[in-house]
Amino acid sequence: MEKNKIALVTYSLSSGGLERVVANSTFMFKEMGYDVHLYVLESKVNYPFTGKLHQFNIDQLGFLSKVKAYLSIKKSIKKNKINLILDHRYRLNWITEIMWQKLIYRKQNVFNHIHSSLIYSYLFNFDLLNRFLFKKRLFICDSLGIERKVNREFPFLKTQTIYNFTDFKAIEQSGLNLGNYILAIARMDHENVKQIDVLLECYAKSSLPEKKIRLIILGDGVRLEEMKSFAKELKISELVDFKGFIPNPENYLENALFTVLTSKYEGFGMVLIESLIMQTPVISFDCETGPNEIIINRFNGLLIENQNKDKMIKGMNELVFNEELYNFLKQNSLTSVDKFRMDSIKEKWEKVISDTP
Repeated sequence: MEKNKIALVTYSLSSGGLERVVANSTFMFKEMGYDVHLYVLESKVNYPFTGKLHQFNIDQLGFLSKVKAYLSIKKSIKKNKINLILDHRYRLNWITEIMWQKLIYRKQNVFNHIHSSLIYSYLFNFDLLNRFLFKKRLFICDSLGIERKVNREFPFLKTQTIYNFTDFKAIEQSGLNLGNYILAIARMDHENVKQIDVLLECYAKSSLPEKKIRLIILGDGVRLEEMKSFAKELKISELVDFKGFIPNPENYLENALFTVLTSKYEGFGMVLIESLIMQTPVISFDCETGPNEIIINRFNGLLIENQNKDKMIKGMNELVFNEELYNFLKQNSLTSVDKFRMDSIKEKWEKVISDTP
């Protein structure tokens, strides 16, 4: 098998942060000299990527057809002589996972990713099963917080934190003129992970509406209409713009006063880094993992006590009315995220891969 071939496996490349990370990383691995293969299991591909796409649309298949698709994946990996696999999937059930780890990945080196502080989405609550499936696998964690949590719960697993890289290429001035606004980027899913309802409530109770500072929300999802209705209920709908999914949000980040994150939990929080690259300060709940590895409180943004809405409102007001603090945060934003540049992340990947037998 050829060492310079790499496969990235994911469910979709649609509208989420994880999917964007996977798509972006195809460019990084190509730059590192790999022949990149991208295995997308479902039917949605929205983000730009590079490499050869292998798409299986299992979300549209019945049981027997899914089994055939999985066997096709195994044959494709063997045919393309792929030795290294980066698996970004969450775990559906133990039966399916036995097939993946013991049949499809039988002869490959596999790095399993963990993208969320909800580690039981990626591991099972049964030590013997995890030992059977994963004892020889390396788990790549998006943040140190995730790695520490995995180490506490499953000390027998091999782990390594590698941050998601961010492209620092200069963005041309867009001329985008939307007036004064703050920004949130979020998929509004069933689980309500990003808690746009909390953001709307905090915004409505802050002084920003009085100052005619708008709230722009990029993203879609099953709760989108519910969130629009909630904005009407709060009597702020005229000041809130739901723009839908925007694959390249840099221009919105560049022109915002600041970016807000009100998540229940995170794996990392890529939008915070992307905002800081555009020299736009950030404010976020200090949820279990992620934001506190990016935000240096009162240096490049505000880190708010987790789920404390009153303090979030106070922080949003401070970023508007405390001009000295705001300018200080803005001044520090870009240099504060140097460690997330592609070159730094490439070095970590090169070391991990070179250490793999």
